Amino acid sequence: MDGSGRVRMDEDHRLACVSRVPIFRGLPEEDRRRIAARTTTRLVPRGEVVQQQGSTPSLQIVHAGQIKQVRLGEDGSQRLLRILGPGEFMGEHSVLTGRPAPREATAMTESQICSLSRRDVQQWLDERPQLAIALLNAVTARLEDTETRLAEFVGSTVGHRLGEYLAAAAGGEEGRPFDLPMSKRDLAQLLGTTPETLSRRLRALSDAGLIEVGPGRRIVVRDIPGILQG
Repeated sequence: MDGSGRVRMDEDHRLACVSRVPIFRGLPEEDRRRIAARTTTRLVPRGEVVQQQGSTPSLQIVHAGQIKQVRLGEDGSQRLLRILGPGEFMGEHSVLTGRPAPREATAMTESQICSLSRRDVQQWLDERPQLAIALLNAVTARLEDTETRLAEFVGSTVGHRLGEYLAAAAGGEEGRPFDLPMSKRDLAQLLGTTPETLSRRLRALSDAGLIEVGPGRRIVVRDIPGILQG
């Protein structure tokens, strides 16, 4: 690793990074190796900003770790938009439009990022129409997910949203321990509530015997139908 945080990856590791991304996965291996050869990689410590709101980043692929994307308000407030894991990417807005990024991204854990310049991505989009279609499908899926979440906020209570989140995090299984992948503050933002309200809801579920909380971020769901009642 050099002073800039860049890490050296061999050809096979760069290929693995590119191949994890759905928009590249369907390309022939020769094309994926060509793309991989143009990537730069870096190791990002936990808590470091990966992408600043207002910057014009490259297409950045999460090879390892977790990245959270937030929108910053003029008053300094943050709104959690999504959490990206291995195989997911960011920066597509600037790559496609050339305009500054509308969101900020921060490493939630130590993460490894593979980056592709806007110029290279634009060239491949021109050469491979199927790549442009795949990217459009990925962006459309994100918009649909955002619309679904907005509809859920309007039509459900905080308790119900929390129940659905915990049930999904548990994989639909009762009695299987799991760790929350984010802080309660981030989870509260994701669910459209406050940390205080979230803590009260978790405490109420625990007091009712529907979940077990702790130590740390450990959660055990004991009654899935019960937590979904909201």
